[in-house]
Amino acid sequence: MPSTTIDIDTGGTFTDAYVVRDGQALTVKVLTTPHDLAVCFQDVVERAAASLDLPVPALLRETACVRYATTVGTNAVIQRTGPRIGLLVAPGAEGTAQAAAGRFVETGMVGAVGADDALVATTKDLLAGSARALVCSLPAGDAAAERAVREGFERHYPKHCLDAVPLLLSHEVDDDPDDTRRTSTALFNAYVHPEVARYLHRCEDWLRDHGYRRPLLVVHNDGGCARVAKTIAGKTYNSGPTAGLMGAEIIARLYDVPALVTFDVGGTSLDVGVVRDGRVAMREHGTVEGVELSFSMPDLHVLGAGGGSIAHRLEDGTIEVGPQSAGARPGPAAFALGGTAPTVTDADVVLGIIEPSSFLGGTMPLDGERARAALQTLDADDPGAAAEQVRARLHENMGARIAQELAQLGLTPADATLLAYGGAGPTHAAGVAERLGVREVITLPFSAVFSAFGAQSADVTHTYAAAPGDGVEEQLRARASRDMRGEGFSAEDVEIATTAVTRHGVDRTQVRAVARLAHHAFVAQPTNGASTTARATRDVRWRSAPEPTAIHDLAALAPGARVDGPAVIEASDTTIAVPPGWAFSVDEYGNGRLTRNDR
Repeated sequence: MPSTTIDIDTGGTFTDAYVVRDGQALTVKVLTTPHDLAVCFQDVVERAAASLDLPVPALLRETACVRYATTVGTNAVIQRTGPRIGLLVAPGAEGTAQAAAGRFVETGMVGAVGADDALVATTKDLLAGSARALVCSLPAGDAAAERAVREGFERHYPKHCLDAVPLLLSHEVDDDPDDTRRTSTALFNAYVHPEVARYLHRCEDWLRDHGYRRPLLVVHNDGGCARVAKTIAGKTYNSGPTAGLMGAEIIARLYDVPALVTFDVGGTSLDVGVVRDGRVAMREHGTVEGVELSFSMPDLHVLGAGGGSIAHRLEDGTIEVGPQSAGARPGPAAFALGGTAPTVTDADVVLGIIEPSSFLGGTMPLDGERARAALQTLDADDPGAAAEQVRARLHENMGARIAQELAQLGLTPADATLLAYGGAGPTHAAGVAERLGVREVITLPFSAVFSAFGAQSADVTHTYAAAPGDGVEEQLRARASRDMRGEGFSAEDVEIATTAVTRHGVDRTQVRAVARLAHHAFVAQPTNGASTTARATRDVRWRSAPEPTAIHDLAALAPGARVDGPAVIEASDTTIAVPPGWAFSVDEYGNGRLTRNDR
């Protein structure tokens, strides 16, 4: 039986893979290709196969599952690449619907439906206004009335004609009794659906063309996953950060940490979540661009601050960082891909924390001179001083945001442990912890691809809910069994549980079906006799002047190893900064602990 698993996360700057083969984990990182996210999906699989010295078809034939967390839905919202949508509502509700629809419907793209003549006239006007998708949302999500609208629409606009556009019914996306929320959810789903469907089907087709014989599994923002054909587009929104939080739950339970704060720093943003007592807080009604939806989502907070964040001077002469990002292309000046603006990564290069020749294990060498030239736009005489200010400002902003989130939960920094991940998380975690007053940071050998690691904790999951009544549970269980057969699982492979829940403020019977997949397990190792010999020494500017700093390879630090700062620990996909006054140690699971020396 195939045992290899491939888990992929596409972020704004990098696309990551966490591959487990014969019990050994492999991490891979490639640049995200914003012009076509299917390209970086292929790139990361090809890089994984090359790292294992296998042809791509050989790797995919032995792969038990490919799980994928993607930002394509998020990007569609940010970049406004969704289709123009026409909204069909009940007569008299046009004004209210237009006001409640948020940014997913343009002004003038709402029309009323009633009699057949009105339906024809309204849809004709909306299609003449270049609507490329329609949503019908009638009061209380009246399923019979919405289906009647679809039947009438298809009589006049048959699906086989070239001018046919999809018509989505609100009750099919969610049965939320709140008309505004259900309408917004259907509109949001219609907005992201074309891009998500087109892109995911291309990824799945590419896998199939290269020997993979199982469905591509898409991670959902409620923590489960499902094949592309069983995935609602809106539930892929922010699935990458959600996968990171799923990984954080594993770490919180492994170490029994009561309050674990995720510190996920990529190229464009810091994502902060809090895992309390081993569980991520969920919002029953998530929000997108300030619009409340019927879908539940993790309580996740985003700050526009990452490795690619651009630094600039304010009118008062102080330096600010972000929220603008250089992204993957042109990226930081040091990438030598055309960027010239000073970024956080450029500052880390100028300070000596990131060694240009070691970036991404030497597969993507950086240009230190370009980084220095970029910082000189902030301080022509002393780019190193400007780099220090960039790093200090970044840490100040990040610390303030985390403190704000902790305060809202009634926690203090002393109560919390940071979990640093993302490519730039371990590079800045100790600095932020120092400002914040957090005394311990956890890192992992695969921190740079942690959200991909988190994706591997997802099981195939389907959840159904309906008003309680005779035969309801049996109907929901039958749907669950049918959908799981469609996923390729037999009855004995599926766990089905029934619970009574309150959803959208009303009582429901809920059936949850789960098919378990392969997951990573941490194994404790002896911690005696670990060597901590530095590979080299170089000058790093931590405090106003360069200081001799020990350079270590993370791969050479065995469980039990301890390194006192100042030190820099280099991995193939990240750099761990150990400032003066801090220490880095490797525990029995091979994970890293950054702690203050006075602890």
